[in-house]
Amino acid sequence: MTTDKEESVSLAIFEDYSYTKAVITNDAYDFIYISPHLDDVAFSCSGTICSHRAQGLHILVVTLFTGDPKPPFSPLAQTYHRLWQVPEDTSAYQARKAEDEKAMLALETDYLWLDWREVIYRITDLANLSEVNDYTVLCQHDPLFPQLCQWFIDLQAAYPNSTIVGPLGTGGHRDHRLIFQAALSVIDPDSLLFFEDFPYAAYLPGETFELAKAYKLEKLEIDISPYLEQRIHVTSLYQSQLATLFYPPSAFRNLIREYTAGGGQQSFIERYWKPVR
Repeated sequence: MTTDKEESVSLAIFEDYSYTKAVITNDAYDFIYISPHLDDVAFSCSGTICSHRAQGLHILVVTLFTGDPKPPFSPLAQTYHRLWQVPEDTSAYQARKAEDEKAMLALETDYLWLDWREVIYRITDLANLSEVNDYTVLCQHDPLFPQLCQWFIDLQAAYPNSTIVGPLGTGGHRDHRLIFQAALSVIDPDSLLFFEDFPYAAYLPGETFELAKAYKLEKLEIDISPYLEQRIHVTSLYQSQLATLFYPPSAFRNLIREYTAGGGQQSFIERYWKPVR
C-alpha cells in the first residue's frame, strides 16, 4: 500500500478500509467528491473543482473502484482492455492510474484510491455492455451495497462538515448507481450533492431530468466559464478512455463545450442535483 501524506495529517476513516494510494494533506475538506472509476469526477466536475480551488477550498477526490484486476479476465473485461488499449496482463490498471495521477496533479487536489474492484471484475459472468448499464438490476442486491453504505456512514462521521458529491447515475452503469443509492440511503441530505455523469448525461439528456424528478432532486448550477479550458485539458489526460467514450476520440472537446454551454454568451456551467427534504 502506497501512502503519500504528511505524518501530522490523519487518514481518519481511510485507515479502516483497504486503499491503494492516498495523497492526503488536510485534516478537513470542504468538498469530498466520490468517483466510481479513474476518470468520472475529472470528466464531470473539473470546472467546479478549479473554481473551488481558486476560492481556497480544500478538495478531496475519492475513487472507489481501483482494485487491481486479477486474471483470468472475462471476455467482457478483455473487450474493455482492448478499447482502453492497455496491456492484457496484471498491469492493465497501471496505465489508468498514471492518467488519474496526472489529472489530480493538474487539478491540484488531494485524492485517494479505495481497493474495491469495478463491476466488470467484481461480477465475472457479465456478458455484454447492456448488462453493465442495466437499470433493472437493483443495486441493493449487490453484495457490496451494505459495506458501501457503512463506508458512507463512516465517511460522514469522520468529515461532518464536508459536502459529499457523488454520481447521479445517468447512463445506468451499475457502479455509478450503486454509489448513488448508497449515498442517498445514508448521507444527510443537507450534506449531499450529485453530479451529472459525463459523457453519459450528454448522450442521454432526458434521462438526467427523469432521475432528478423521480428522486425529487433540486438543480444547482456552477459557473465554470473561467475554467472551461482546464476541464478540457484534464479530460485529455485520460487517453485510454477517449476512444471508448467519444467518437471520434477528438470529439470530446466540442462535446464538453456544447454540454456545458449555459445559454448566455460565453457562459459555461456544470449542473449538480441536491436532495430536497
